[in-house]
Amino acid sequence: MRTDAKVQEVRVTVTDASFSPERIALRAGVPARITFVRTSDTTCATAVVFPSLNIRRELPLDQPATIEFTPDKAGEIAFACGMNMLHGTVVVQ
Repeated sequence: MRTDAKVQEVRVTVTDASFSPERIALRAGVPARITFVRTSDTTCATAVVFPSLNIRRELPLDQPATIEFTPDKAGEIAFACGMNMLHGTVVVQ
């Protein structure tokens, strides 16, 4: 993860079996930019969903798909593939 005073940036690789990393640590109150790159065509993760943030983004093969938001409070934010089979967590501190 790259963090400066303005934006927290994380890159997540989407494989045939998981998000890598599956757990992402962010700071509350600092804008975040999470970039997903799907590297496998044999995965159900052709989209990523953050249910509590009302965000869904398609994940084209080998192309970055970026989600930007500002975590407003400490806690956990779950994310999953579009079929809800692969899971990850953003831990906000």
